[in-house]
Amino acid sequence: MKVEEPITRQPSPTFSFGSAEWLAIAALAFGSLHIMLDFSVGLFPITERPVSAIEAAVFLLTSLIVLWWAVSIAAAASGLGGGLASVAVLAFGWTLLTNGSSIVFCPTPCRFGAPLADIAHLGSLTSGLAAAVGALWALRDRRLQPGWRLPAGAAALVLASIVAMANAAEP
Repeated sequence: MKVEEPITRQPSPTFSFGSAEWLAIAALAFGSLHIMLDFSVGLFPITERPVSAIEAAVFLLTSLIVLWWAVSIAAAASGLGGGLASVAVLAFGWTLLTNGSSIVFCPTPCRFGAPLADIAHLGSLTSGLAAAVGALWALRDRRLQPGWRLPAGAAALVLASIVAMANAAEP
């Protein structure tokens, strides 16, 4: 005797990209452009010597931040308030403050990495602010409760990366 199990269809997860998610993608893009330029102009030089622990920390933390962006944007798009809160932390802390505010060290027109450095600085400032405000606005507008795990992880990564970069940067 053959017993057949009924096939139950589970709904596919829904992802909805609103303006907050698109602004987050822009902030991720400009922040990533900026940090890649930092690496390429020799702010964190890799030469024919082993990488120091603090330099390794900069590279690992930067990779983890990009990963955290992806997780946060996916969580926000699936309707989790913690994802939007994490996007706000990353946009404000990493894109706006860490990458955008460095314009004071190389004001426009920046001779290092021109013209991309200016695009990265100004893009980080504007998209970081817009994504942070957009995420907080969407959190309120969508009436979502922010979880604490994703934004706490984002804050820890941003703080750790700031400390690592400050200690690894070549003058």
